[in-house]
Amino acid sequence: MDTKQASRFGFFSKTWFSGLYWQLSLTFLAVLTLLAGTYVYITVTSARTYFDAAQQRLNSQVAGRIVQYMSPFVEEGVDEGSVQRIFFNAMVINPSIEVYLLDTAGRILTNHPPNQSLLRKKVALEPLERYIASGQTLFIRGGDPRSETREKIFSAARVERNGRLSGYVYVVLTGERYDSALALLLGDHLAQLVSRTLAVTLLVAFVIGLVAFWFITRNLTEITSTVHRFREGDLTARIRLRATGELAELAQTFNQMADKMAANLEELQMLERLRRELIANISHDLRTPVTAIYGYAETLWLKKNELADTERDYYTHIIRQSAGKLQHLVEELFELSKLDALESTPQREPINIRELVQEVYQAFQLQASRKHISLSCTNGAGVTIVEIDAGMVERVLHNLVDNAIKYTPAGGSVAIRIAESAAAVEVSVADTGTGIAPDVLPYIFDRYYRRAENQPNPPPGGMGLGLVIVKKILELHHAELSVQTALNQGSRFSFRLPVRRG
Repeated sequence: MDTKQASRFGFFSKTWFSGLYWQLSLTFLAVLTLLAGTYVYITVTSARTYFDAAQQRLNSQVAGRIVQYMSPFVEEGVDEGSVQRIFFNAMVINPSIEVYLLDTAGRILTNHPPNQSLLRKKVALEPLERYIASGQTLFIRGGDPRSETREKIFSAARVERNGRLSGYVYVVLTGERYDSALALLLGDHLAQLVSRTLAVTLLVAFVIGLVAFWFITRNLTEITSTVHRFREGDLTARIRLRATGELAELAQTFNQMADKMAANLEELQMLERLRRELIANISHDLRTPVTAIYGYAETLWLKKNELADTERDYYTHIIRQSAGKLQHLVEELFELSKLDALESTPQREPINIRELVQEVYQAFQLQASRKHISLSCTNGAGVTIVEIDAGMVERVLHNLVDNAIKYTPAGGSVAIRIAESAAAVEVSVADTGTGIAPDVLPYIFDRYYRRAENQPNPPPGGMGLGLVIVKKILELHHAELSVQTALNQGSRFSFRLPVRRG
């Protein structure tokens, strides 16, 4: 077994014995046990109530028959001998009963069996009166003289003498003998119920629950396993479920998140690779002017007493020219970094775009004439107001015209043109230079792109930072840079700005 399989086996073991499956199973078992206990309690209570109601209905005439066969009261009080004899005979017939003779206030005058202790000396008469008034059909419980709080079913009848109420016969239908016998029977019944019916029912329900929970949690196990693999570095791990509902939505969400994370990671890796290439490219472009500056400066130092004035002037010119290239490159890098960090934001103000274009045109006339290039500007007359950052847009025009002159051979031409429409003004810079090869065109705005050393038609801007800056500035102005080019036929760069009216 390899490490991955062992890790997965260990993971499943942990999930199986301590995961959601067993938590659900044990919870289900606890709920089943609670329900079983509740069922037993309700069953026993209902059965007890049912048998009490049935016994009270069947023995409703017991107290009345006792009253028919006795005259408990005599002039001196209670005929104790007669009463005990009648009570004894009643208990012989029904040993589960207890018989009490009450006065009109509910006080116990005598009872049978007489030698048992009583915790109540008085019985509440309200339940007795309700029972007698209902025709001895009401299911009701009365006070148990052998308990301070317990109530039991009873039969009751009035005892009258000379047409007047003289007391009550109160028969508790479930005496202590009944309670003892019922407790034994109830224990046996519960033992059989729990050991047979209830145990089998619990076992079957628990097994069915285990199977059901397995079907429910197996999808969760698949999800958890896939998340674990993804966390361990397997970025190809995806959840494959055939389920529907919330679990399917969870799996789909995770897969989408994993796809996005994998894509982001791949993009970060690509950016890191491009960053290293950019550093290498910058190092290469910086090395050329730095090497020239260092070489010619060292020559001036070593041969300061041997060089003629013309040679010294030439070396100084080369140093100055290389320092200018180095300064230009550093400025471009600095400006691009500020644009990327959003440190440079457009400070918009109303500007006459025609005047701005004219200033740029005049600034490049000397450079174009030195290279024997015809520089023209179709500016038109009038005032065209646009809301822009004048410095930024001037930098855009400067970079475009500078690139056009740089890659146009002597005898060629560069044309700056303004064309105004109803809602916008288009500014374009066209040249008759080398043009841009189709395989290079997609990369001219890519700061990381570097042409091969033997490429005959390099993209404008050397490293491309000049055009990257142009594109960044125009994006901040919500303007788009368009390119039309053909190899060895020239290029045309243009952008549009909204005109401010009124």
